[in-house]
Amino acid sequence: MTKTLTNTDWQELWAESEQKGTVSIQSNGVETIHQGKILDVCNTYKCWTELRSGLFLLIHEDKFIDDLVWIRDSLDNSEFGLSFFLSGKVRIERHGLTDETDESVGKYYSQCNCDIKETEWWKADEKYSRIYLKIEPQEFFSNFIEEELEQIPIFLRQALIGSKVQPYYHQGKITGQMRRVLHQILQCPHQGLMKRMYLESRAVELITLHFQQFQEQKVHDCSLTAKNLSDIDKIYQAKEILLRNLENPPSLMELARQVGLNDFKLKRGFRQVFGTSAFKYLHDYRLEKARQLLVSGEMKVEEVAFRVGFDSRSYFALAFRKKFGLNPNQYFQHRQKSV
Repeated sequence: MTKTLTNTDWQELWAESEQKGTVSIQSNGVETIHQGKILDVCNTYKCWTELRSGLFLLIHEDKFIDDLVWIRDSLDNSEFGLSFFLSGKVRIERHGLTDETDESVGKYYSQCNCDIKETEWWKADEKYSRIYLKIEPQEFFSNFIEEELEQIPIFLRQALIGSKVQPYYHQGKITGQMRRVLHQILQCPHQGLMKRMYLESRAVELITLHFQQFQEQKVHDCSLTAKNLSDIDKIYQAKEILLRNLENPPSLMELARQVGLNDFKLKRGFRQVFGTSAFKYLHDYRLEKARQLLVSGEMKVEEVAFRVGFDSRSYFALAFRKKFGLNPNQYFQHRQKSV
């Protein structure tokens, strides 16, 4: 038997489970633990710890009663997360960002999933556990100087300067060093303040190891050697050209010519750096730009569609509804009522 669950369903089941006492909540000032059974869905254990301003740790275990398809609505935030898989496997599609990906033991991912809808497939009777680090960039990096911030991934720098953060996903392998730190987190020998300080130091070490691996993989995955780093700049240049020409973007061949890459290297490099194809990236950016223009209320729907490069109003409406759940007119009216 396979069940289908939405975020609303989950929140209602969680509240009902708390009310009936099948899930308990304990807090000691350092960590908050939720443990028990979500009615007809899973056995669960969640331990949340705020380590410092902008940095949180979650130790998370679930075991589902039935096969489950979980549909998660888009999240309107710019949080960044690192998720390390310790047991079990889940298949996830981040609509408009990635195809279906398997997330399992020995892997971890980093992501910013703002405005992304997810569909997740879970198997029954399989213990799923992970350690998750949640980072709020503007808080976490508030004391870093500009030269230091230049060393962090570009999507995090976007969050720091207050510009629109593009959805992002990157999967990596858990290294031996990471595995050692994860084990130390699970076997923390301290309590109270000492525990918080110990876990914070281990979490920062994991973030450091991720940034190191990210920089190395960004080069190797794109087949860009150390002596050829300019190719990365060309891929970012290609992205900027696309975004400057929403109404009339160049073809892939023309884009490759403009940045000085062959089309094969541009296609492969763009997917490795941004997690999707060049024109899927452009498509999603157009829709996000359209959403922002509709929120401003300064343009009619037809004008918005033309401004972001859609020649067909019907196709624009279809694409917009697929991404945001409402057609452009409905979204415009809904936003105007909420203002």
